[in-house]
Amino acid sequence: MKSPKSRQPHDSLQTALRSAFPIDTRRLTVLAALILAMIQARTVVLYTLKNHVVLKGSLETRYQRLLRFVQFPLPEELFARFSLSFLPGKELDLILDRTNWKLGQQDVNILLLSAVWSSCSFPLMWTVLPHRGASDQQDREALVERFVTACPHRKIRSLLADREFIGQHWFAFLDQQGIAPCIRLPARTTIGGARFPVWAAFKKLHPGEVRICHRPVTIYGATLRVAATKNQAREPLYLAYRGHARSNLRRYTQRWQTENLHAALKTRGFNLEDTGLTRAERVSTLLAVVSIAFI
Repeated sequence: MKSPKSRQPHDSLQTALRSAFPIDTRRLTVLAALILAMIQARTVVLYTLKNHVVLKGSLETRYQRLLRFVQFPLPEELFARFSLSFLPGKELDLILDRTNWKLGQQDVNILLLSAVWSSCSFPLMWTVLPHRGASDQQDREALVERFVTACPHRKIRSLLADREFIGQHWFAFLDQQGIAPCIRLPARTTIGGARFPVWAAFKKLHPGEVRICHRPVTIYGATLRVAATKNQAREPLYLAYRGHARSNLRRYTQRWQTENLHAALKTRGFNLEDTGLTRAERVSTLLAVVSIAFI
């Protein structure tokens, strides 16, 4: 039996979460207990967390409550608004990325939308993909559309993404949504009416040098600008964007914040890949709980 003193953080957290998550009181009780247990134990393994959750009953009873909890997803729009409440009154720079791990022979593959914040990024919404490897354009469009529908009043300035996130339908979708891309291009990407590869437009690029196509060009059917630079490791970066080159190049460096987010959720933080869960709805619910704990 937990003492009243040991329940105080749980009760305080439950009170704080109630306005953001108007869900059944029993689920809210488990949510608060699970968040505190994750922070304390630094694990997402439910069988281990049963020893840390402040819930009534035997260890087996607590474990069964945790298992039932993750069977049903938290409303994603509630989580997105909760996350955005920590980023009030500002235009959003979104980051689209993918994280994955393997559990035995099973792949867990998550398409994740987050928002730039300080030295990290805040998770907003995600899709657990039913396959391994890269996302397709429809997956990305559906995810962004769900977020825009859930949070229609938040202005999106740009979307940052790596070379995986390209395609004509995808770029057209971003244009229709009024979202400026800040997306790295593969070297083979063809640009302009002549459809020559982007690397050919920036030959003999030196480390630290920045070059700009001074006129907008056609990239995957969209009219955008292109800039190129090369780091000290001599790795080139070709960036599709709108606006000013240097501000977009600076903005793109913030994409690496999502790596800090992944580290916090995974190996250097809550060890999400140790969950043992593979079913999409259970992984999604657990990711929501871990993300609340992270925030």
